[in-house]
Amino acid sequence: MIKERYWQPLLNERDLFLTPIYFILFLIIFIFIRNLLYSKDKSLRKHFINGIILKMIGGISVGLTYFFYYKGGDTTQYFSNASVMYEAFSQNSADFFTILFNECRFDLPLQSDYTNWMYFKGDPSSYMVGKIAGVFTLFTFDTYLPMALFFAAVSFTGIWALYITLYDAFPQLKEQFAFATLYIPSVFFWGSGILKDSITIACVGWITWSFYNLFFKNRNQFSSIIMLSISVYFCLAIKPYIIISFAPALTFWVFLNYRDSVKSSFLKNLIGPIILLISTFAGLFVVDRLGNDFKQYSLQGALETATNFQGYHSYLAATNNASGYHLGTMDGSTGSIIRNIPAAINVTLFRPYLWEVRNPVMLLSAIESFIMLLFTIRIFYRTGIIRTLKTVGRNSTAFFCIFFAMFFAFSVGFTAYNFGALVRYKIPCIPFFVAGLFILNFITEEENAKRKAAKTRF
Repeated sequence: MIKERYWQPLLNERDLFLTPIYFILFLIIFIFIRNLLYSKDKSLRKHFINGIILKMIGGISVGLTYFFYYKGGDTTQYFSNASVMYEAFSQNSADFFTILFNECRFDLPLQSDYTNWMYFKGDPSSYMVGKIAGVFTLFTFDTYLPMALFFAAVSFTGIWALYITLYDAFPQLKEQFAFATLYIPSVFFWGSGILKDSITIACVGWITWSFYNLFFKNRNQFSSIIMLSISVYFCLAIKPYIIISFAPALTFWVFLNYRDSVKSSFLKNLIGPIILLISTFAGLFVVDRLGNDFKQYSLQGALETATNFQGYHSYLAATNNASGYHLGTMDGSTGSIIRNIPAAINVTLFRPYLWEVRNPVMLLSAIESFIMLLFTIRIFYRTGIIRTLKTVGRNSTAFFCIFFAMFFAFSVGFTAYNFGALVRYKIPCIPFFVAGLFILNFITEEENAKRKAAKTRF
């Protein structure tokens, strides 16, 4: 019986019947939440519903893409693990909970031999996503697309938490932040399906919201601690390198905010470098501690991973026409990291270029990257490089967004070496990068308006 369930197709007639029902149910639930939380703000009401609809469409689209275009992939294997867990629950609920609360081992005390049919036995992070899908499958009758809607809803809560946080920091940029977080195609597409990325981008949003409440606003402390703990746990379990990239940025954000609260310009200039120094050491300490617990994400582990990925994806690009890319010579040294920082950031944010396209999925990614490049050039042209750098240094939220985006862009660009993987890996940093650009543009326009007003008075 379990073998038959394992071989079931990703999509079947139950998806056609159940998906519209679950879509409407989720829409009703989120309309109720919207009416409860945002009864007076028409703009937030609009973006709230638009956001969840796009997320659900994204989750469905990912499933259809993997079913009709890729003919399989990670999402198929997560669903297969969920199907095994659904069968375990149907036969003996105790087996389901044994699988849920344990790592995948062949010696689990189970009534039936379920673990033989589960993927990712040697990959705890992927196995965790399969278990999350296994929980959702209890509510979706072991059907893929309704389960994808659950992943989309979870992802939306986190990205909405990020939007609300940014909006609270800069209320004047409500519409711009809505675009940065909710309406970028790659983010609501790849961040909505039965994939690791849907969970991790939700975690990033909730971590940002929690930090902001705890260290900036001193509100919602209990709920913030709960959400921070849950988000850090799942992010560490699924993609620890996100926390490693996020920790220094969060540390800078908090310390620079305290610097911004000082009114004296002399004291700001005096304590600014001190705070940056303290923040740097604090961030490095967190990275070092996490690197000890997750060896593959330590500095040496990153070097080895990047060198291996470069060789593997270069081989795929040469032999199978895979969408690999090359940054430069990678010899496993620290110097090779430093030399490749600009190229790694560039490949994450602005590639593939249009002339590097090899398939329809890459074309969509290339168009988005090209628009991102034009938007970035426009912002830097209007503000100037020197003024942009000064603005980033003066505003804690701008620094936080840009620093995390650059750090994370380097991290994934340095290790992915495949455009197909990179388009998914990079989505946590894209909303921050675009939001940071909007903040820079806003601050610069305000300063220009003040200068014009001063000249008018005189």
